[in-house]
Parts: sequence; C-alpha cells; structure tokens
Amino acid sequence: MRNKIIVGAIAFLMLMVFHGVAMAIWIDSVDVVPAQPLEIDVITFNIFGRASGMPSQVEYSQFSQNETSLQLDLYVNVGVFQAFSNWTYSKEIQPLSPATYSLEVRAFDYNYNTLQDTYTIDFTVVPEPATLFLLGIGGLSLRRRS
Repeated sequence: MRNKIIVGAIAFLMLMVFHGVAMAIWIDSVDVVPAQPLEIDVITFNIFGRASGMPSQVEYSQFSQNETSLQLDLYVNVGVFQAFSNWTYSKEIQPLSPATYSLEVRAFDYNYNTLQDTYTIDFTVVPEPATLFLLGIGGLSLRRRS
C-alpha cells in the first residue's frame, strides 16, 4: 500500500511539473513517392518529424486540394514527458493530372490546436509515356494528311 502511495505521488508531481511546459513539434522532411509521379500513379507523402515530448503521434489529418495547391494538416499528440521523440505519417492520394504541384504540410498541436511548423515541397506529375506516344502518332498522322 505504501509503495502505491509513493508511486502515485511521484506520478502526480511529474504531471504537475510537465503540465505547464510548452511542447514543440517540428517537421523534419517530406518525401513524395514516387519522386516524379506519372498521372496514373497513386502518390504517397511520407512525413518525418520530432516533438519535445514523448510519446508523440499523429492523431488525425486533413487533406485538401485547390487546383495545384495541396495542403495536409497533421494534428500531433505530444506526450507529457520532457524527452524528444520522433513521429512519422504517410498519406496516399489518388493520381493527379499532369502539372507542377505545391504541397504544404502543417503540424498542429493536437491538444491546443496551435500551428507549430510548416513544410512546403514542390513536385511535378508527368504524363504517362503511352499518352505522349499517342499524341505523337496523332500529330504525325495529321501532318501526313496535309
């Protein structure tokens, strides 16, 4: 019984000490897979980050697209223990039309809904080679008819 009281008191003190400490969240890198996707490829975004508390993990995300601007909001839950921890997150999206896209990834503190970090990366979706081949053949056939 005495050990339970001591453990409970230590846990309570740790929560009191760490509760008021501001936590920070960073996005270290964002990878687009494949690096230069075709218009038929499913695209995966792999995000790697750190937090000033442990354990940390992405609780949920929101993805939006406005023409060639993509936005991925991540809500990271940061633990109460003052130690750095890593977190990762992957998001798959459907194929995109050929164009150059800008992806903005934003990390929010899950508990306080405050923006902590932003990371932007640009990538290009290229036409499928068969599409280019068919366009070339069509252009040659039009040229021969003239």
